[in-house]
Amino acid sequence: MSFFESVKDLFAKAKELDFNLVELYSYNQEGVLYFALVVLLLIVVIVFFINRSLKTANTVKLVNNIQNSNNFEEYNSKFTKLIAELPKRGLKVASIVNLRKEDILSKELELLKDFNIKDKISEYEAIASKCELLANNSKKYKIDELTSYFEEKAKTLLEVDLKSEIEKYYENANFDENDVVLVNSIVSYANRKDKVGEIINPILEHINSYSYAYNLELYKFVKKLDKEESKQVYKDCTRQFNDLLENGNISSLILSYMLENEEESTVYKYIENVKDANHLKILYNDLFGKKDDIKLDLSFVANELEIDANYAQYLDNKITSNWKDLAYIEHIMNAPRVLETIGHISYRSILERIEKLQKDEEINKTLSQVLETARRAESIAIEAKTLASQK
Repeated sequence: MSFFESVKDLFAKAKELDFNLVELYSYNQEGVLYFALVVLLLIVVIVFFINRSLKTANTVKLVNNIQNSNNFEEYNSKFTKLIAELPKRGLKVASIVNLRKEDILSKELELLKDFNIKDKISEYEAIASKCELLANNSKKYKIDELTSYFEEKAKTLLEVDLKSEIEKYYENANFDENDVVLVNSIVSYANRKDKVGEIINPILEHINSYSYAYNLELYKFVKKLDKEESKQVYKDCTRQFNDLLENGNISSLILSYMLENEEESTVYKYIENVKDANHLKILYNDLFGKKDDIKLDLSFVANELEIDANYAQYLDNKITSNWKDLAYIEHIMNAPRVLETIGHISYRSILERIEKLQKDEEINKTLSQVLETARRAESIAIEAKTLASQK
């Protein structure tokens, strides 16, 4: 008896037994089990196809509505889901993706427009990877237009779009302290690519178009660069500023900032070695005698350039005002070119007064020790007299 004849006989018997399953099972156990298994299998197949149909419909809906995303995070989540679903949802979905392929990416790039360059680099790299994955996932459908489009996009997103975003950034950047973390992200990205110079060199050219000598914000930017993170930018910018310290004219604004940020010795050395008399005169007018910093003032005195400055009178006033501060006076007298500035006669006169102060200091020190000893002796005597009276 064939399967269908067995099913027909089973239905006839079930009708005869008024569909009493217990009696029917007693009548033909094996037939009932086979029939139940077939029914279950049919249900599974139906549920599978319904579920597949629903998922396909949802994926189609996802493709059609992906551009209605409210923000980048929502869009990114949908795009990621689409890539995962594509190889499982058949040719219909692949064909729809092919039709909407340009719209899909244009919306994502639009949502990225307000990101800073650091986040753009991260997201562009992620999108490029997703495009490459989507291209691979679409190959099974043999839609060459779809596959080649996303393969090409995986390249142009980085080589064209992201490159343009980086150019837009550095052409409009202020290059202040806030830009350091953004520049570092570009440096890190560039050093992951084969042609590092194509990204780094234009940035350096743009930074170097600013004035290292007069732009305080650029100086702050340079000082915040890190050798390990900023790499080529740190090396070039630091070299540029160090060259200025050796042979250039740095503004008093930047020098004042350096003085306030624990770079005094660098400023002193720079002023001592300024080679442009006109620039030294400008610094003299802005800084000399204005900072209550005798080392700064003496760095001007140490410079051999002739400028219209009355150093001798200034030093005389400083010595006179601080005459009792022996260490202060000695510091001035021992500084470079002070002898030439105030003259041998004045220098000798001051030395003699210093020698007298040193003797007075020694005498005062001796008198203080004698007086202290006398006081201790008096205290001991009083204590001894008190003890004696108590006996």
